[in-house]
Amino acid sequence: MRKTRRFAGGRTAAGRIAAVITAAAVCLPFAACGESSENTTAQKEFVYVPEYQKISGSMSGADNINIVEDTIYYTGGEYDEETQSYRNYLYSLKIGDKEPSKVPLELSDNSSVINMNTAPDNSLQILVQTYLYEDEEEASATETEPVEEAAGKETDTSGIEGNTKDIADTEGNTTAAADAEEESVSEEEAGTAVGAAAADIEEDYIAPSSQKTELMKLSNDGTVISSVDISSSLGEDVYAQYIVTDKDDNIYVAYDKTIYVLDKEGKKLFDIELDNWILNLFSAKDGTVFVGYYGQESIEVHTVDFAGKKVGEIEKNLMVTAYGSYVFAKGSDTDILFSVENSLYSYNMGSEAPVEILNWLDCDINSDELRSFAALPDGRILAVTSYWENESNTVELIYLTKKKGSEVPEKKILTYGALYLSYDIRKQIIDFNKTNQEYRVEVKQYVQDNSSSDGYNEGRNQMNIDVISGNGPDIIGLSDGSIAKYAEKGVIEDLYSYMDKDPELNREDFLPNILKAFEVDGKLCAISPGFYVNTVLAKVSDVGERESITLDEIMELVERLPEGTDLYEYATKGGILSNIIMMNMDEYINWSTGECNFNSDTFIKALEFSNNFDMAFNYNEDKPGTASRLHDGSLVMLTASISGVQDYQMYEGMFGEPIAFVGYPTNRKTGSTVGGSGEMLGMNAKSKYKDGAWQFIRMGLTKEAQENRDENGWGLPIMKSALEAQFEKDMEKEYYENENGEKVEQLKTSWGYGDFQMDIYAATEEQVEVVRNLIESVDTLYQYDEQIMNIISEEAAAFFEGQKNAKDVAEIIQNRIQIYVNENR
Repeated sequence: MRKTRRFAGGRTAAGRIAAVITAAAVCLPFAACGESSENTTAQKEFVYVPEYQKISGSMSGADNINIVEDTIYYTGGEYDEETQSYRNYLYSLKIGDKEPSKVPLELSDNSSVINMNTAPDNSLQILVQTYLYEDEEEASATETEPVEEAAGKETDTSGIEGNTKDIADTEGNTTAAADAEEESVSEEEAGTAVGAAAADIEEDYIAPSSQKTELMKLSNDGTVISSVDISSSLGEDVYAQYIVTDKDDNIYVAYDKTIYVLDKEGKKLFDIELDNWILNLFSAKDGTVFVGYYGQESIEVHTVDFAGKKVGEIEKNLMVTAYGSYVFAKGSDTDILFSVENSLYSYNMGSEAPVEILNWLDCDINSDELRSFAALPDGRILAVTSYWENESNTVELIYLTKKKGSEVPEKKILTYGALYLSYDIRKQIIDFNKTNQEYRVEVKQYVQDNSSSDGYNEGRNQMNIDVISGNGPDIIGLSDGSIAKYAEKGVIEDLYSYMDKDPELNREDFLPNILKAFEVDGKLCAISPGFYVNTVLAKVSDVGERESITLDEIMELVERLPEGTDLYEYATKGGILSNIIMMNMDEYINWSTGECNFNSDTFIKALEFSNNFDMAFNYNEDKPGTASRLHDGSLVMLTASISGVQDYQMYEGMFGEPIAFVGYPTNRKTGSTVGGSGEMLGMNAKSKYKDGAWQFIRMGLTKEAQENRDENGWGLPIMKSALEAQFEKDMEKEYYENENGEKVEQLKTSWGYGDFQMDIYAATEEQVEVVRNLIESVDTLYQYDEQIMNIISEEAAAFFEGQKNAKDVAEIIQNRIQIYVNENR
């Protein structure tokens, strides 16, 4: 018999609650920066104190979370190793209890619990989607009779079982994204690992021939009240995403750009077609239904007009930002609760603006992990988060109690400031605040409005003013290319003095050339816990064995290329010029002396070279893939970043012959540069809490953190021993036993780049040595200053469009950037 692969049931497990932990953490409003008087938590008018309660599971933990009065409901499942089967359950947990109860949902292998909603009578409504195969369609046709609410008629719910991965959505519900073949290799963006072990991939996958969607109504104890097939109401190929019920028990189901409105029995009443993709469907406290979607200028939230069978008025006053990940829920003493970015808000219909209740980060809650929230009758806020921990997904309930600042243990407040708050730093701040007994970090994100260049410029200017004046944050995010500028001003501390005094860290432990990349005049002005190498690849047969290439050499190479051959992929005039400048920024600006060289022959030549490319990239779907073009010679060079040995293995496979790391044109010994993976951190020279700032910065530099870069962030570790341990791991072969009992080497992963796919096995010593040599060759930081690049882009356009010559444009750029440098030195 041939093996077939269908949509496997998910192997989730929502386990028993592991522990209840009360933390000495506090939720605080933003504190003042470095030059202010001593700032501590005791000065706060009020704080939110969190209590944590974990629910551990092996995979997705708890899905489709609904909070009804004093009980939390969610769906999940457990895999029974003995019977080799997976069972779906409805879980319920009384607030304050330590262990949930569970009721089995008798569903089959090919089904998914898509979403769960709370009806006005507090019953639960579950959307279940089942993939059908030709041999099951006839059987399924006999199972569509609705279940009567009266007793005495049994419910046949066979043919349904969970197979979804969920993300947070409206009213504490979750959006289900159907898991396509769970262990198959899928393609993502260029250079992204997407595969799984070959031993786990079964052959002869059979796609489902159709699907059905059912609406199940459950009582609070999990008893099935009714079940009806609503497939015909939704139509073919409709993968329902949201479900909401209004005050009259009408049911709203959304998919893509359509809202389907059903009566309480599941019969279709009408549908509403929109011009935009639906982002949210939710209801307010009084049962009014709202839909959210991207409008012409921003996210819009509209009422759904049942009587008019259309989308109603926009609720303009509800929105606090034009863009963001909004999550809505019914209010308790207000109409609506919603979370966006890092804050929780309440809103009443007709109010002038929402009211901010709290900041999630100040409460040590990662908003990226937030799944649901509710205002409890006793005044507490309940947040539900989900995150990966110890190779399993952990669901955590966090109860937030409002207290006076004087009632919690006092801590000194450090401020972290940056243009943007990255995911890695958000997590690091939360970990620091939960564990450090003396200090607490708060955040100032300078760019608040990212919808326009004005918002960025305002934030950037304010950050410059704060840092240069000495009133800046204690810890500074420096990934925006401002390291040399701030170092010249003397406003950032030399981190070597702290590293050399650290009882556990020594500068000799780290890669000296990578540390040098973060230096300015011998001072370690910033540091990142990881790095990658920016470079450009070419065949040795085309350019020879070399580590760099000059502009003159590459222009000679272009002259020799056959017609129809591309030097770079996706190249444009502006893009090539930007990369040349960023790779060689030190040649054009000396922040120590203030000297600029944008009117030099080198820059003029860079302008002229960039003019050989197109103004905009024209995509041609008929053009062969990247790997094919590299093989046949119609593409010569490829921009790349090397963040591990597996990157190099993939590129080696794509080229099919020895490759050189030449980088973009430069006069330096090497054309490749260092990029920080993770935020580059610096310390304010005028901070009152320098010891605390170093305690935060060093978190990513410890031996434990460096040896776990694959868990704590992407990129190569900067610690020598951790890098060598990573190399050993890359070379370690892994095996599985085949059906004949033979030991077979197992692939580590699969990589994809466009239409190129490659299985990655253990690296050879030669491959590791190539990457090691590349790393040792780089000591210059890849720098991007957005304001400088904007000046160059604006003025170079006149040359690219034939309005001015290169020399005149270079003089204008020189003058503008010289003024900018003088103003910021």
